[in-house]
Amino acid sequence: MGKIIAWLILIFLVLFALRMINLRNARTRRKTDEAARAAIEPMVRCSRCGVYLPRSEARQLGDAYACAAGGCAAKV
Repeated sequence: MGKIIAWLILIFLVLFALRMINLRNARTRRKTDEAARAAIEPMVRCSRCGVYLPRSEARQLGDAYACAAGGCAAKV
């Protein structure tokens, strides 16, 4: 009877340790996912050449956007 109880306790401890490891990994994944979402910025399409680029790198021309550095904006 003592061996059965010892095995049950051992199994419980292993399952508990695996659960703690899984929770730690989930927290780490959640933090990296939130950081990745924060780095995403909206993309806009250049009205002249049709290339998609981040809004921070585009130059606004009225309601439209154009490439800010080089490319088609240099031809304006």
